[in-house]
Amino acid sequence: MVWQANFKGKSILLVLFCALLSILLSPSAASPGGGNPMDLIFTDTEGKEVRLGQIIADGPVLLYFWATWCKPCRKTTPKVNAFAQKYKDQVKVLGINVGGIDSLKDIKKYRSRYKISYPMLVDHDNEAVKAYSVFAIPVIILLDEAGKVRFRDNEPPEDLEKLLSD
Repeated sequence: MVWQANFKGKSILLVLFCALLSILLSPSAASPGGGNPMDLIFTDTEGKEVRLGQIIADGPVLLYFWATWCKPCRKTTPKVNAFAQKYKDQVKVLGINVGGIDSLKDIKKYRSRYKISYPMLVDHDNEAVKAYSVFAIPVIILLDEAGKVRFRDNEPPEDLEKLLSD
């Protein structure tokens, strides 16, 4: 009897957990305000607004979610920088600083230390983190010109041409 009641209680909790998880990961919950991730607005290191949709309209974009305090990001950043330089004519790379902890001074210092060549943007309200379900960093997401996710990993893609041709 006790076993059956305990099992039913765990089953109900599991069902509720799965339902909550599916709601949180649904496209409307993952997008800011239930909207389109293409509507995301960031601030660059000079304080200017940058709209993701406008950048994607010009071609594929690689989003690199990172933070200065993230130790794995320190290993990934040089790889992303090399990727940005290698594919500068094919893909726009954007560094998205997340977490709301880093100051602009820290971001600029990090950019200088790693000789980063791509634009650095700040996701102040973590809207991009929510829109792309970023739960840990670093995360690299490649979007095609329609905004469709073509690649997601913690390292830059190795075969860009294949990813964009599929």
